[in-house]
Amino acid sequence: MRRKLHATLPTAALLAALLPQAAQAQADDQDAAAPQADADDGRLDTIVVTAQRRVEPLQEVPIAVSALDANRIREAGFSDVEDLTSTVPNLNVSALWGSSNPKIFMRGIGNNNFNQTAESKVAVYLDQVYLSAPSGQLFQMFDLDRIEVLRGPQGTLYGKNATGGAISVYSRLPDDEFEGYARAGYGNYDAVDLEAAVTVPMTDTLSARFAGTWTKRDGYVLDLGSGEYVNDADQWAARAILRWQPNAGVDIALNFHGGASDATNNNSVHRGLFDAGELAQGNIVRLSADEIVGRDGVDVLGYRNPNPDPYVNTYGVDTFGKVDLFGISLVGDFDIGNMTLTSVSGYERSERSVLQDGNSAPSTIFTINWGPSTFESISQELRLASQNDGGFNWLLGVFAFHEKGEVENFYNLASVSFALGGIEAFDQAYTQETDTLAAFAQTNFALTDRLNLTLGGRINYEKRTIDHQSFATNEAGVSLLPGPLFDLQLDESWTEWSGRAALDYEIAPDVMAFASINRGFTSGGFNTGAFNDPVGAERVFDPETVVSYEVGIKSTLLDRRLRLNVTGFIYDYSDLQVFTFTPSGLQFIENASNARVEGVEIEIQSKPFDNLELGASAGLLSSEYRDFTRDLGGATEDLSGNRLIGAPNTQFNIVGKYSLPISPGDIWVRGDFTYTGNRYYDERELEEISSEGATTNLNASIGFTDAGERFEVSAWARNLTDEVNIIDILDVGLFGYQNVWYNMPRTYGFTAEYRF
Repeated sequence: MRRKLHATLPTAALLAALLPQAAQAQADDQDAAAPQADADDGRLDTIVVTAQRRVEPLQEVPIAVSALDANRIREAGFSDVEDLTSTVPNLNVSALWGSSNPKIFMRGIGNNNFNQTAESKVAVYLDQVYLSAPSGQLFQMFDLDRIEVLRGPQGTLYGKNATGGAISVYSRLPDDEFEGYARAGYGNYDAVDLEAAVTVPMTDTLSARFAGTWTKRDGYVLDLGSGEYVNDADQWAARAILRWQPNAGVDIALNFHGGASDATNNNSVHRGLFDAGELAQGNIVRLSADEIVGRDGVDVLGYRNPNPDPYVNTYGVDTFGKVDLFGISLVGDFDIGNMTLTSVSGYERSERSVLQDGNSAPSTIFTINWGPSTFESISQELRLASQNDGGFNWLLGVFAFHEKGEVENFYNLASVSFALGGIEAFDQAYTQETDTLAAFAQTNFALTDRLNLTLGGRINYEKRTIDHQSFATNEAGVSLLPGPLFDLQLDESWTEWSGRAALDYEIAPDVMAFASINRGFTSGGFNTGAFNDPVGAERVFDPETVVSYEVGIKSTLLDRRLRLNVTGFIYDYSDLQVFTFTPSGLQFIENASNARVEGVEIEIQSKPFDNLELGASAGLLSSEYRDFTRDLGGATEDLSGNRLIGAPNTQFNIVGKYSLPISPGDIWVRGDFTYTGNRYYDERELEEISSEGATTNLNASIGFTDAGERFEVSAWARNLTDEVNIIDILDVGLFGYQNVWYNMPRTYGFTAEYRF
């Protein structure tokens, strides 16, 4: 019995009104084990994903998944995970720290912690290997087969740190034909982009693929102090994959990958908070939101940024951000009778060193030398699965993970030592180790020829230890105390379960509705950001958990000319982890609150006629903290009812491509527009710590592809209308300033590609 499109009857009744009556006229569903051979018939292609760790058509997976194949990735010009914001509903990614620490928020769930041990609440996977270190999550976005974005808790098959969802990036594998491509681009800010890949068959059973990319770009923020432009880019990455297929039942891929970045990519703009007149009288008075946004304020040293241009600033030191990465993975699939055994082994190493100008001003209040830090992880997963045998499918698995992180940070605050009792600096060092073990299972039952039941569960054990020291020193790093400010050895362990139950029902051919309940969790940990706070450094925060209730409908209509997917969800969060940077300069993570998130997502793809492709997505969110109070030195701050950090109420994007056939090939134009509602970057929901309204972005390109699809040339522009958007703010109330990060201004250029 082939698996068909399913949903629960109550869900179908709720959502059927969203579908045109054309649903009843659809063709029979397709074979779930392979994509349709429909690439040239002018209609929408079938998208195949492995979101449930088995090959299935996207439209038959009872999960909210956005999937992009190689063509869509190339057409959109994606170069890192940040670019997914223009395609995936309720996803926001910012890379204000360049490649070293991206911030990923999905459905309002994310992590604004900027310390080296900050783990994303959206799990990122490269070729099925979990990337725990944030510094390694942006490098391998080239020469891809596909990207799958799973929205909502993915606790059963993906485990910890997937409360927001999971992003799975799949490299293109070598096959038995010699082929490849070379691409070169040039743009403003003297930007150079090079990328190439080639598959080399070595024997009848062994093949290799080599791929690499290099990007170099001048900065776009003028430093009046040095006369140089900062926020530049200089990054490379490479990959080599060996694939062995000795027979039809064995497929083994050995993947070597690495990369490096060396740039000045964390330069924010200074904005003062204090009333200058009051400060001159020795009084600390914070200005109103309008006055802060209007740049009327000064910092604790009396400095006001005189530059109204967000891309002009004056810095006190030359900053840098360096990242080096290396990884190996070995993935094997082995057919054993009517079962498949999959082994996924991974090793990842990242090194990071960043020098930050703390207040982005010539009167340097402090600098932070983040690093050097080194994180190494090894992981092993084994899965045994049935081979899509109709009415009953199952999957069993075990997972083991070990990570060791070694960090050294130096915080130089000599300019404001008067506020710290004469302490000029803090020298921090810690070693953290994490061990994770998990076992999981998932089954799928065909209750009828239209109704399916999915049940899954996972048991997770995690242990963490840390050796954490901090010294109060002078500017030269000489200790001012007889011993360390604190010297802690902490260990903690947790056992958590996660799981999933889902029903899916076939309303009509190519129309499926589903309903699910999911439980996920984010791991607990230590407060490594508490470099100057012995009490905060001893705090251990526990895992947060979320229960998600989701209903959705997936449909392919109008003779495969229209794909319409709609999802609604409700999250109930317990022990929500909140990263706090207090006005007194302390930082810590606390299990501060319960929370509730509600939302709706719509995704549309259409080919109304052969030469026109259209797509759109929309996300609506309502989020709030619940029972969230905080003690601030005897005063109680009630944050209940505030919106979650980084959670806009509205987000939508539109994309379109039109091709004009001519005798030598096709001339085409493409554009995509993204609108994101106002976001708060602090749990206090302050207007001066927000994006200050909705933000928009328009990208466009025009190009020519020859008839054989071997040669392509294009002209492109990103942020075509040159919008100025705030992508993040850090409020340092103790010293009276904010770091404000802005998006890149308009960029444009040309790209040429040859495929062979």
